Amino acid sequence: MEFKADLHTHTTYSDGILKPVELLALAKNRGISAISIVDHDTLDGNLEANTISSDYGIEVIMGCEFSCFENGKEYHILGYAFDPDNSAIKTHLNNYRNIRLSRAKGIHSKLMNLGIKLSFSDILDTAGKAPVARPHIASVLVNKGYVKDLKEAFSKYLAEGAPAYQHKAIFPVEMAIKMINKANGVSVIAHPRNYIEPDKLYELIHKGLDGIEVNHPSHTEEQKKFYHYVASQYWLLETGGSDYHGSREFDDSNFGNYYVSKSIVQSIKKFSNRNKYL
Repeated sequence: MEFKADLHTHTTYSDGILKPVELLALAKNRGISAISIVDHDTLDGNLEANTISSDYGIEVIMGCEFSCFENGKEYHILGYAFDPDNSAIKTHLNNYRNIRLSRAKGIHSKLMNLGIKLSFSDILDTAGKAPVARPHIASVLVNKGYVKDLKEAFSKYLAEGAPAYQHKAIFPVEMAIKMINKANGVSVIAHPRNYIEPDKLYELIHKGLDGIEVNHPSHTEEQKKFYHYVASQYWLLETGGSDYHGSREFDDSNFGNYYVSKSIVQSIKKFSNRNKYL
Protein backbone atom coordinates (compact mmCIF):
# COMPACT_ATOMS: atom_id res chain seq x y z
CA MET A 1 0.00 0.00 0.00
CA GLU A 2 1.23 3.49 -0.85
CA PHE A 3 2.66 5.46 2.08
CA LYS A 4 0.70 8.68 2.55
CA ALA A 5 1.71 11.36 5.05
CA ASP A 6 -0.70 14.23 5.64
CA LEU A 7 1.40 16.85 7.42
CA HIS A 8 -1.33 19.45 7.89
CA THR A 9 -4.39 18.52 9.98
CA HIS A 10 -6.36 20.15 12.80
CA THR A 11 -8.47 18.92 15.70
CA THR A 12 -10.82 20.32 18.33
CA TYR A 13 -7.75 21.53 20.19
CA SER A 14 -7.69 24.45 17.74
CA ASP A 15 -10.27 25.06 15.00
CA GLY A 16 -11.00 21.54 13.76
CA ILE A 17 -14.20 19.62 14.49
CA LEU A 18 -12.76 16.14 15.16
CA LYS A 19 -11.13 14.93 18.35
CA PRO A 20 -7.65 13.39 17.89
CA VAL A 21 -9.08 9.86 18.20
CA GLU A 22 -11.70 10.62 15.55
CA LEU A 23 -9.09 12.07 13.22
CA LEU A 24 -6.90 8.99 13.58
CA ALA A 25 -9.85 6.72 12.84
CA LEU A 26 -10.69 8.71 9.73
CA ALA A 27 -7.03 8.73 8.65
CA LYS A 28 -6.90 4.94 8.91
CA ASN A 29 -10.08 4.70 6.86
CA ARG A 30 -8.52 6.91 4.15
CA GLY A 31 -5.33 4.87 3.96
CA ILE A 32 -3.11 7.50 5.54
CA SER A 33 0.10 6.13 7.06
CA ALA A 34 1.32 9.19 8.98
CA ILE A 35 -0.13 12.51 10.06
CA SER A 36 0.97 15.64 11.79
CA ILE A 37 -1.62 17.47 13.85
CA VAL A 38 -0.55 21.09 13.56
CA ASP A 39 -3.17 22.79 15.69
CA HIS A 40 -2.75 26.54 15.96
CA ASP A 41 -0.39 27.49 18.80
CA THR A 42 -0.97 24.35 20.87
CA LEU A 43 0.54 20.86 21.08
CA ASP A 44 -2.29 19.25 23.05
CA GLY A 45 -3.99 17.52 20.11
CA ASN A 46 -0.73 16.12 18.79
CA LEU A 47 0.37 14.88 22.19
CA GLU A 48 -2.98 13.17 22.79
CA ALA A 49 -2.93 11.53 19.36
CA ASN A 50 0.59 10.26 19.94
CA THR A 51 -0.54 8.28 22.99
CA ILE A 52 -3.09 6.29 20.96
CA SER A 53 -1.48 6.26 17.51
CA SER A 54 -0.33 2.64 17.80
CA ASP A 55 -3.97 1.56 18.11
CA TYR A 56 -4.50 2.79 14.55
CA GLY A 57 -1.13 1.92 13.07
CA ILE A 58 -0.53 5.56 12.16
CA GLU A 59 2.65 7.48 12.86
CA VAL A 60 2.09 10.87 14.48
CA ILE A 61 4.76 13.44 13.74
CA MET A 62 5.19 16.24 16.25
CA GLY A 63 3.89 19.47 14.78
CA CYS A 64 2.35 22.87 15.41
CA GLU A 65 1.19 25.80 13.30
CA PHE A 66 2.74 28.89 14.89
CA SER A 67 1.03 32.23 14.32
CA CYS A 68 3.41 35.01 13.37
CA PHE A 69 2.68 38.70 12.86
CA GLU A 70 5.07 41.36 11.64
CA ASN A 71 4.81 44.63 9.74
CA GLY A 72 1.03 44.44 9.78
CA LYS A 73 0.89 41.02 8.14
CA GLU A 74 0.16 37.50 9.39
CA TYR A 75 2.26 34.44 8.54
CA HIS A 76 1.90 30.80 9.57
CA ILE A 77 4.99 28.72 10.28
CA LEU A 78 4.70 24.95 10.59
CA GLY A 79 7.11 23.40 13.06
CA TYR A 80 7.86 19.69 12.77
CA ALA A 81 9.78 17.07 14.78
CA PHE A 82 10.78 19.49 17.54
CA ASP A 83 11.13 18.66 21.23
CA PRO A 84 7.71 19.31 22.81
CA ASP A 85 9.36 19.71 26.21
CA ASN A 86 11.58 22.55 25.01
CA SER A 87 11.19 25.32 27.59
CA ALA A 88 11.12 28.18 25.07
CA ILE A 89 8.32 26.58 23.05
CA LYS A 90 6.30 25.72 26.17
CA THR A 91 6.65 29.28 27.49
CA HIS A 92 5.72 30.80 24.13
CA LEU A 93 2.60 28.65 23.74
CA ASN A 94 1.45 29.34 27.31
CA ASN A 95 1.90 33.08 26.78
CA TYR A 96 0.22 32.96 23.37
CA ARG A 97 -2.87 31.27 24.81
CA ASN A 98 -3.32 34.29 27.10
CA ILE A 99 -2.64 36.66 24.21
CA ARG A 100 -5.33 34.94 22.13
CA LEU A 101 -7.76 35.33 25.03
CA SER A 102 -7.07 39.06 25.25
CA ARG A 103 -7.51 39.39 21.48
CA ALA A 104 -10.84 37.57 21.64
CA LYS A 105 -12.02 39.94 24.37
CA GLY A 106 -11.08 42.88 22.15
CA ILE A 107 -13.02 41.43 19.20
CA HIS A 108 -15.99 40.72 21.46
CA SER A 109 -15.97 44.31 22.67
CA LYS A 110 -15.96 45.64 19.10
CA LEU A 111 -18.86 43.36 18.17
CA MET A 112 -20.83 44.58 21.18
CA ASN A 113 -20.21 48.18 20.12
CA LEU A 114 -21.65 47.25 16.72
CA GLY A 115 -24.84 46.15 18.41
CA ILE A 116 -24.10 42.42 18.23
CA LYS A 117 -25.00 40.86 21.55
CA LEU A 118 -22.82 37.84 22.12
CA SER A 119 -22.00 36.23 25.44
CA PHE A 120 -18.26 35.83 25.92
CA SER A 121 -18.96 32.62 27.80
CA ASP A 122 -20.51 31.22 24.60
CA ILE A 123 -17.25 31.96 22.79
CA LEU A 124 -15.24 30.21 25.50
CA ASP A 125 -17.59 27.22 25.44
CA THR A 126 -17.20 26.96 21.66
CA ALA A 127 -13.41 27.07 21.94
CA GLY A 128 -13.40 24.37 24.62
CA LYS A 129 -9.85 23.26 25.32
CA ALA A 130 -8.47 25.18 22.36
CA PRO A 131 -6.84 28.62 22.45
CA VAL A 132 -9.61 31.05 21.50
CA ALA A 133 -9.49 32.01 17.82
CA ARG A 134 -11.61 33.90 15.30
CA PRO A 135 -13.28 30.73 13.92
CA HIS A 136 -14.77 30.14 17.37
CA ILE A 137 -16.22 33.66 17.41
CA ALA A 138 -17.44 33.14 13.85
CA SER A 139 -19.24 29.95 14.90
CA VAL A 140 -21.08 31.82 17.65
CA LEU A 141 -22.09 34.52 15.15
CA VAL A 142 -23.56 31.80 12.93
CA ASN A 143 -25.30 30.04 15.82
CA LYS A 144 -26.86 33.31 16.98
CA GLY A 145 -28.16 34.08 13.50
CA TYR A 146 -26.10 37.19 12.83
CA VAL A 147 -24.56 35.63 9.70
CA LYS A 148 -25.42 32.64 7.54
CA ASP A 149 -22.01 30.95 7.57
CA LEU A 150 -18.36 31.25 8.64
CA LYS A 151 -17.37 32.91 5.39
CA GLU A 152 -19.84 35.74 5.94
CA ALA A 153 -18.74 36.09 9.57
CA PHE A 154 -15.20 36.76 8.44
CA SER A 155 -16.00 38.99 5.48
CA LYS A 156 -18.53 41.07 7.42
CA TYR A 157 -16.87 41.29 10.85
CA LEU A 158 -13.65 39.37 11.50
CA ALA A 159 -11.34 39.57 8.48
CA GLU A 160 -8.56 42.12 8.22
CA GLY A 161 -10.16 45.49 7.50
CA ALA A 162 -13.56 44.42 8.87
CA PRO A 163 -15.04 46.42 11.78
CA ALA A 164 -14.36 43.86 14.53
CA TYR A 165 -10.90 42.83 13.34
CA GLN A 166 -8.05 42.99 15.82
CA HIS A 167 -4.54 42.07 14.77
CA LYS A 168 -2.46 39.48 16.54
CA ALA A 169 0.47 40.18 18.83
CA ILE A 170 3.83 40.84 17.22
CA PHE A 171 5.81 37.63 16.75
CA PRO A 172 8.32 37.89 13.89
CA VAL A 173 8.79 34.93 11.58
CA GLU A 174 12.54 34.89 12.23
CA MET A 175 11.90 34.39 15.95
CA ALA A 176 9.62 31.43 15.21
CA ILE A 177 12.22 29.86 12.90
CA LYS A 178 14.96 30.20 15.51
CA MET A 179 12.74 28.91 18.30
CA ILE A 180 11.80 25.81 16.30
CA ASN A 181 15.38 25.14 15.22
CA LYS A 182 16.70 25.49 18.78
CA ALA A 183 14.15 22.85 19.80
CA ASN A 184 15.71 20.53 17.17
CA GLY A 185 12.78 20.98 14.81
CA VAL A 186 12.29 22.15 11.25
CA SER A 187 10.42 25.26 10.12
CA VAL A 188 8.14 25.35 7.07
CA ILE A 189 6.13 28.23 5.63
CA ALA A 190 2.47 27.19 5.47
CA HIS A 191 0.35 27.61 2.30
CA PRO A 192 2.28 30.62 0.92
CA ARG A 193 0.04 30.94 -2.17
CA ASN A 194 -0.86 34.59 -2.87
CA TYR A 195 -0.24 36.09 0.55
CA ILE A 196 3.56 35.92 0.32
CA GLU A 197 5.32 37.68 -2.50
CA PRO A 198 8.40 35.96 -3.95
CA ASP A 199 10.73 38.62 -2.48
CA LYS A 200 9.35 37.96 1.01
CA LEU A 201 9.66 34.21 0.53
CA TYR A 202 13.32 34.55 -0.42
CA GLU A 203 13.84 36.83 2.59
CA LEU A 204 12.44 34.17 4.91
CA ILE A 205 14.62 31.51 3.30
CA HIS A 206 17.70 33.62 4.01
CA LYS A 207 16.53 33.93 7.62
CA GLY A 208 16.74 30.15 8.04
CA LEU A 209 13.48 28.67 6.78
CA ASP A 210 13.81 24.89 6.31
CA GLY A 211 10.94 24.18 3.95
CA ILE A 212 7.89 25.21 1.94
CA GLU A 213 4.45 23.64 2.06
CA VAL A 214 4.15 22.89 -1.65
CA ASN A 215 1.25 20.43 -1.86
CA HIS A 216 -1.71 22.33 -0.39
CA PRO A 217 -5.35 22.45 -1.59
CA SER A 218 -5.21 26.22 -2.09
CA HIS A 219 -2.25 26.03 -4.49
CA THR A 220 -2.72 25.95 -8.23
CA GLU A 221 -0.55 23.61 -10.29
CA GLU A 222 1.44 26.63 -11.44
CA GLN A 223 2.07 27.69 -7.83
CA LYS A 224 3.12 24.16 -6.89
CA LYS A 225 5.65 24.18 -9.73
CA PHE A 226 7.00 27.54 -8.58
CA TYR A 227 7.39 26.45 -4.93
CA HIS A 228 8.97 23.18 -6.06
CA TYR A 229 11.46 25.21 -8.11
CA VAL A 230 12.31 27.46 -5.15
CA ALA A 231 12.65 24.52 -2.76
CA SER A 232 14.94 22.72 -5.20
CA GLN A 233 16.99 25.88 -5.71
CA TYR A 234 17.70 26.19 -1.97
CA TRP A 235 17.66 22.51 -0.96
CA LEU A 236 14.55 22.99 1.15
CA LEU A 237 11.99 20.47 2.35
CA GLU A 238 8.81 20.19 0.29
CA THR A 239 5.93 19.35 2.60
CA GLY A 240 2.19 19.08 2.09
CA GLY A 241 -1.15 18.11 3.48
CA SER A 242 -4.88 18.59 3.31
CA ASP A 243 -5.20 21.34 5.96
CA TYR A 244 -8.12 19.28 7.21
CA HIS A 245 -10.49 20.99 9.66
CA GLY A 246 -13.67 19.06 8.91
CA SER A 247 -15.86 22.16 8.90
CA ARG A 248 -15.47 23.17 5.26
CA GLU A 249 -17.30 21.63 2.32
CA PHE A 250 -14.08 20.58 0.59
CA ASP A 251 -12.37 19.05 3.65
CA ASP A 252 -13.81 15.58 3.23
CA SER A 253 -12.73 15.23 -0.39
CA ASN A 254 -9.27 16.66 0.31
CA PHE A 255 -8.44 14.37 3.23
CA GLY A 256 -6.45 11.45 1.87
CA ASN A 257 -5.75 13.18 -1.44
CA TYR A 258 -3.16 15.74 -0.34
CA TYR A 259 -0.08 14.10 1.08
CA VAL A 260 3.66 13.58 0.79
CA SER A 261 5.78 10.46 0.48
CA LYS A 262 7.74 8.54 3.09
CA SER A 263 10.95 10.12 1.85
CA ILE A 264 9.69 13.55 2.96
CA VAL A 265 9.00 12.24 6.46
CA GLN A 266 12.48 10.74 6.55
CA SER A 267 13.96 14.04 5.36
CA ILE A 268 12.16 15.93 8.12
CA LYS A 269 13.74 13.61 10.66
CA LYS A 270 17.16 14.12 9.08
CA PHE A 271 16.73 17.90 9.16
CA SER A 272 15.67 17.62 12.80
CA ASN A 273 18.75 15.62 13.70
CA ARG A 274 20.88 18.20 11.91
CA ASN A 275 19.43 20.96 14.06
CA LYS A 276 20.66 19.24 17.22
CA TYR A 277 24.13 20.43 16.29
CA LEU A 278 23.25 24.01 15.29
